[in-house]
Amino acid sequence: MSSRIRELLTALLCLLAAGNVEALTVAEVAEDLACPCQCPLILQDCNMSCGLTWKNEIGELINKGMTKQKIMDYFISTHGDSARLTTRQKLEGKIYQYTRSFGTLDWVMLWSGISTWIAILFTGIYLGVGRFLPALRNFSGGEDG
Repeated sequence: MSSRIRELLTALLCLLAAGNVEALTVAEVAEDLACPCQCPLILQDCNMSCGLTWKNEIGELINKGMTKQKIMDYFISTHGDSARLTTRQKLEGKIYQYTRSFGTLDWVMLWSGISTWIAILFTGIYLGVGRFLPALRNFSGGEDG
């Protein structure tokens, strides 16, 4: 009887352990890689021949048992740093994935740029009005007197 309970517990533990293991997909790896061609897409969204070739290669590497980090390192060492999707690449034209929002750094850069632009705009208006306001007072006061 105790061996039967032990077998059931072992089977239950195996099922629980198997449920926690997640398989790596091509999409999970491709979401952090830039498409190799000049299109404005990341690899996950690109369906041109160059992007499909890389996705097939990712699938083969996954089937060989490589982890996401090893696959990323392989692509970066093989195809150069341009394979890595960076914020700079996004600013230079690579459109971020349609289904995922900006990261923290992207939002900080966006709002910093907007804030800087607004500060420059209002400073220019303030200085411009300050420079021309006395001239307008003198101009209107000179005609009345």
